[in-house]
Amino acid sequence: MDNGPLVLGNVELKGRFLHLSANSAARAARGTALIQQALGDLVRTPLTEIRTVEQMKAERPRKGAESSPSNILPEVTEQSIHEYLDRHYLETLDQPVKMLGNKTPRQAAKTAAGRQKVADWLKYLENQTAKQPDPAHPMATYSFGWMWKELGVHDLRR
Repeated sequence: MDNGPLVLGNVELKGRFLHLSANSAARAARGTALIQQALGDLVRTPLTEIRTVEQMKAERPRKGAESSPSNILPEVTEQSIHEYLDRHYLETLDQPVKMLGNKTPRQAAKTAAGRQKVADWLKYLENQTAKQPDPAHPMATYSFGWMWKELGVHDLRR
């Protein structure tokens, strides 16, 4: 990602199945391990499938094609995604961030110059999630307000 974190792949909940897509076997293995560590007995042994680029292109839905609807209520999906993002960003507050000069957000927020960088970083995160094509998508509705308060930079929010 542009702001520093390594992206191992994409995780998508489809009905009762959790799908991890990665562009290498090593990333798939690492992502699977992270998911199994986080979810424990909630997930079973993964089924692995390797596809070529040509196969993936052939399977890609054509423009205008409707994807199959999920069996999960939108409210449950939104709550799950928001809870995941809360955990992810809570951990991120104590991890070095490239945009903050490789300081953690908590460290950067201790100085005047760092506070401005933290505000810029938070605004960047908000703008990235706001780029969702569907304004009702759980990513687009996620609120970073708690992070502004947690880092003591709420007064810099515009």
